Amino acid sequence: MPVCPTCGKKFSGFSFGAKPATQCRDCRNVSAAAERVAAQNAAAAGLPIPAIQRAPLPAVTLAIIALNALVYVAMGLSGVSWTEPSIRDAIRWGADFGPLTLSSQPWRLLTSTFVHFGFAHIFFNMWCLFNLGRSLEFLMGRRTFIATYFASGLAASLVSVAFDPWRVSAGASGAIFGVAGAFAFYMYVRKLPSIPGTIRQTRGSLAIFIVYNLATGAVHSGIDNSAHVGGLLAGFVLGALIPPIVKVRQEEFGAVPKVVTAAPLVDVASEEESGRGRLAVRVALGVFFVLAIALGVVHSQRAEVAEYGHAAWLIESGRTDEAIALLQHGTQLDPDALYSRIVLGQLFLDRGDAADAVPPLEEALKIDPGDEGIEHNLALAYVGVGRGAEAEAEIAKVFDAETEKWAPLFIRGLAEEESARSDEAVSDLSLVLQIYPDWPEAKYDLDRFKAMQTAKLPARSSSADPTPTQKGASARNAPPVGVAIPYRALVMKAKDWPLYP
Repeated sequence: MPVCPTCGKKFSGFSFGAKPATQCRDCRNVSAAAERVAAQNAAAAGLPIPAIQRAPLPAVTLAIIALNALVYVAMGLSGVSWTEPSIRDAIRWGADFGPLTLSSQPWRLLTSTFVHFGFAHIFFNMWCLFNLGRSLEFLMGRRTFIATYFASGLAASLVSVAFDPWRVSAGASGAIFGVAGAFAFYMYVRKLPSIPGTIRQTRGSLAIFIVYNLATGAVHSGIDNSAHVGGLLAGFVLGALIPPIVKVRQEEFGAVPKVVTAAPLVDVASEEESGRGRLAVRVALGVFFVLAIALGVVHSQRAEVAEYGHAAWLIESGRTDEAIALLQHGTQLDPDALYSRIVLGQLFLDRGDAADAVPPLEEALKIDPGDEGIEHNLALAYVGVGRGAEAEAEIAKVFDAETEKWAPLFIRGLAEEESARSDEAVSDLSLVLQIYPDWPEAKYDLDRFKAMQTAKLPARSSSADPTPTQKGASARNAPPVGVAIPYRALVMKAKDWPLYP
């Protein structure tokens, strides 16, 4: 419990107001009585009555909190989970995602600061914002507070994209860290005079807030620490460029006891405040200009990511040929462009071009060994080019992990037929038909394999590639003539494809 600085007694510091009690109840009553006596004496002497300072309403802070709450409620009412929104939902509502932010939607740098991943996420962020904003809005001035908050939020989002463009990032924490960074500069570098009440308490918990959140982000991979650091540094810089609005006034009323007010006094009509406001606007515009240049630099350094985002849009628009060209260019720009290679393989399989699908899928598997989706699709591509043994080896790696067994059974059955093991092929395709009795391709291939067993025909055809006019076709193998391979039904894709392959 806190100790009263006047009488030394312990008292409860609990308060519903924005200004916690700094004295025990008895001393507060004595102080209030002294203020009333001082006001009466001043009035009797014809002197100005000393006004009791009351912190004004933190309108900007409350407005930002309200906007965040409105977005959260709108997401929930639209059907998004209140506790665990999906990544796709977060992106749909404006979350920061490198392929989209860097391609054609830079506005996500701002909108992402109003999107949150569930109730716990928004509650903690808004609680931190209120505790900082109710003091700092008046220490900094409203215009400076607005400029610092939004500039820091943009900087945080940009740093997140530059650090990991494939991370989906959202939340107000980067902007809040910016406000904390500006306050840290005011308190520990400018060394402002000691301020009583709420701001003193905010200063005492500031270091704990910063250190705790950065340490938590370092432990939990789901927390975007790069955005926290980006916002903190941006706020620190803004704190250095824009001076705070704080005054310490002492007034003497003759025989009346001295009235000392040490609190942030905001006079929005004063010339001094207006000058600082204009400075804040100029600095903010300068910061936004620098961030625009930085966005261009990140775009040029992450060109393959931007092209991936554009390709995803083209795929959703049905322009797959243009998307394939962009993805191929992206793989040339970045030897480790994993997602571009994965989607390329999937697009080629969708078109039935198994031979074209093999190279990007093989390269993708080298980059990310053990990925079940890549191994599944590579097995399908191997079947399509007649490499049965390799197809069996790949599908065997993921067979047990796949929940829907009909697809790996079908692929394995075709691979077994290519390896001249018709009995196993017939068995696997029979199992497929137990799951999907009316699947025409499975029926067709099963009947064909049984007929081959009866006629004792060779399992493989020695015919050349059925499409020899295609580029590089002379070097390809071919599947058995007459085998029906429903590539589109068998290719594995994520539910968020093509953004997340």
